[in-house]
Amino acid sequence: MRCAVASAFAIAAACTPGPRVVVPDTVATVTLRLSNVHVVLGGAHPLLVDTGSPGDADALERGLAKLGVKIADVRCAVVTHGHGDHAGGARALQRRGVRIIAGSGDLWHELDGIHGKLRATSFFARILKVIIPKRYEPFVPDVVIDGPFDLHECGVDGVVMPAPGHTRGSVVVLIDHGRVALVGDLFRGGALAGYVHPWSPKEHFYQDDPEMAHRRIRELLARGVQIFVLGHGGPAKRDDVERVFGDAR
Repeated sequence: MRCAVASAFAIAAACTPGPRVVVPDTVATVTLRLSNVHVVLGGAHPLLVDTGSPGDADALERGLAKLGVKIADVRCAVVTHGHGDHAGGARALQRRGVRIIAGSGDLWHELDGIHGKLRATSFFARILKVIIPKRYEPFVPDVVIDGPFDLHECGVDGVVMPAPGHTRGSVVVLIDHGRVALVGDLFRGGALAGYVHPWSPKEHFYQDDPEMAHRRIRELLARGVQIFVLGHGGPAKRDDVERVFGDAR
């Protein structure tokens, strides 16, 4: 099942034109087998946003090398939430000297290395569960936040903000004077896990609290965010996000 799904996604990706949303050149993306890891460039040190799945360490390092980034140059990584496809590589990065920043509400995931129950929002999401790692190597975040965290000490001009909804401890990263938000799995882009029309905003496959997630999206719109960088698919531009999630629900 895992191989069949991966092959179908690869075919869909090959037939899909490139993204229509232009992000600043200070944001780059390493697309791994199950999720995106983003790199914030242009500061004193590169910042990673998310860490991939268990077993992604080599692929992540190769992807970073193509961007001219070495793990040794990275001071911090933000884990947007405690699911295995985003937090699965955190412990491996800690061993390389990277400080991990995470939200307090997801500590129960990370301390035990468990994905936890996934509350599916569609039939396809229930099928997709089979390819998502249920466990990953446990870790203790170096920085646990329950309020805004200034990233200057990581060498980046930006802030980490709590954004519960997808999970209780989800966080987002705001950069470029608040114009760009790296939102993890607050929502997703495109069909087939982001391989088809990746710039098109969609409800995420799994949400602990969909209403709360929508509220967080509207709060980001109210803050003036113009570009949303996603954990799956993306990026998405403000007008499209507003059209899908902007109305009161």
